[in-house]
Amino acid sequence: MAAPMTARILDFDTSKLTDAYSRNPSKKTDPRRSVSRLITHLSTVLQTSIELAEILHIFNDEVRQIVPFDGIAYQHQASRYEYAIGKSNGHSSSYRLQTPDDFLGELSFHRSKARFTETELETIERLIVSLIYPLRNGLRYQEAVKSALTDALTGAGNRISMENVMARELGLASRYQQPLSVLMLDLDYFKNVNDQHGHATGDYVLKSVVHSLQAASRCADMTFRYGGEEFVILLNKTDIAGAQITAERLRSTIENLSFNFEGNNIPVTISIGAATLRIGESKEELLMRADKALYGSKEKGRNCITHAEELPNITHAH
Repeated sequence: MAAPMTARILDFDTSKLTDAYSRNPSKKTDPRRSVSRLITHLSTVLQTSIELAEILHIFNDEVRQIVPFDGIAYQHQASRYEYAIGKSNGHSSSYRLQTPDDFLGELSFHRSKARFTETELETIERLIVSLIYPLRNGLRYQEAVKSALTDALTGAGNRISMENVMARELGLASRYQQPLSVLMLDLDYFKNVNDQHGHATGDYVLKSVVHSLQAASRCADMTFRYGGEEFVILLNKTDIAGAQITAERLRSTIENLSFNFEGNNIPVTISIGAATLRIGESKEELLMRADKALYGSKEKGRNCITHAEELPNITHAH
C-alpha cells in the first residue's frame, strides 16, 4: 500500500532561520557539492536574472541536485502570479515565504514516491533562504513591468501591452493554425455620463465596466483599453461562433448590472464589433475589421453585436 500523501506548511522568519542554521549547520553533505557550497553558489546564480520564471527555474535546477523532487509550484496571490515546474502531485512540503517586511508568496515542493525526510526538509529550508532576496527583486520588477503595461485608471492593459500581446498571439495562431478573435467594444453614450454626472462618475463607470468584463471572461481572455471608452478583448483559440457567444455574454452582463455612484443609478450598455483572424491577416487589418463591425453595431441602434463577416463591404486587404 502506498504511503499517505503529506503536506508540510511552515511559516518562518527568514532572518531567524538564517541565524539558526548558521549556529547549527547540517552535518549531512553531498559528495558532489555540500549544502553550504550550494548556498554560496545559489547566492551568485540567482542574481543573474530578474525574471521570476527564470529565478524559479535556476532554483529548481540547482536544488534538485541535492534533494530529489518531481516539481515545484510558486504563487503570489497579491500579484496574481502562479508558476509551476514539473509535476505537482504526490507528497508535498509547502512554505510561506515571510520576511519581517514582505510576504513573498508560497513555494511547494512535490515528490510522487517517497516522503521528504527531516534531513531533506532541513536542507530545503536552508536553501530557500538564498531565494528570498532574488524573489523579492523579481516580484518588484514584475510589478514595475505590469504598471508600465497597465492603464492606470481601469487596470486593463494599455495600448503598448495590446500591441505586444497581439503580435505574440497572431504568431501563435498562425504557427499552430488556431483561431483567434477580437472584440472591440464601446460604452454607449458615455459622453452623457460625464456631462450629466461628472468625470468622477465617468471614471467609476469605466473601472466598474472593466472589472465586470474581466470577471465575465475566461482567464485566457485579455482586456485592453484602446482609448477613451473603447476597449479591445483578445480571444485566443476562439472562432466566429465562440466570439459571438462571448460577446453576447459580455453585452448582457453589462446591460444587467446596476452602476450606482453617490446615489446616482447609471444605466450602462455596450456596443460590440467582433472579428476573427483570416489567413495572412495583420493585426492592423484584424483591428480595422473589428472597428468597422463596432460601427455597424452603433448604426443598428447600439447595445448589440456585429461580426465583421456580416458586413460584405469589409474585404480582406492585401
